[in-house]
Amino acid sequence: MSGGVTVRDTKNTQRDVHSQSDLKDSDVINVQGMSMKVAQAKELGLLNAVFDEGLSIGAAQRAAQEHSSVVVETLEEPKGSDTGHAEFDSVIDGLNASLDDSIMTMEEAKTYETAFGQIAMSGMSVDEVIETMRGLADGSVSELDVDGDTRAMFANVQSTITEAATQSAMQELGPDGFDFLKQASATNPGVDRVVRQFAVDRAAGRADGITWTEFVQHIREQLGH
Repeated sequence: MSGGVTVRDTKNTQRDVHSQSDLKDSDVINVQGMSMKVAQAKELGLLNAVFDEGLSIGAAQRAAQEHSSVVVETLEEPKGSDTGHAEFDSVIDGLNASLDDSIMTMEEAKTYETAFGQIAMSGMSVDEVIETMRGLADGSVSELDVDGDTRAMFANVQSTITEAATQSAMQELGPDGFDFLKQASATNPGVDRVVRQFAVDRAAGRADGITWTEFVQHIREQLGH
């Protein structure tokens, strides 16, 4: 290959060009693997890319690809939620991550989002509620420690989480897997606690990408099954 950029004129005659000043708007040039007139390349701002690194078309294509990658990454850069409630935003972002990881259905995520949204709108601290529910699950917090005015909301949120988590576990694990988890929880207080904690973490978007299948496998290993 010569040291210049090969172009074709209106008569389809090829020639090597070493400077943009030698180009005519009607010349056809190869840009990003596509043939286009110089005038079009100018309009798209691609002409300069062709004349880089020793006037190598291959280098120009690489430059164009790198530019495209930067544009794509910039466009696809995730933006966090902005509801005005930072703690609730973290829940939404976590649930969105679970959706991206395909460990949760949209219906389940929406159920949790609504439950925690009610907490955020009430002015209560979402993080405090999550920690309290974890404490209730592991026994470190007594129901008597929960303020009477908020006990009803806690009960409603906990009921919502339990129902949604139960449905998702049944769907993912199937009858045999779910029966194992149900029996293990009923006969082993330790298993019951971690199941309740996992359900809360899952609802709060803090399951760290762990599926019900992986969670149950961990339980089986711990129990020696």
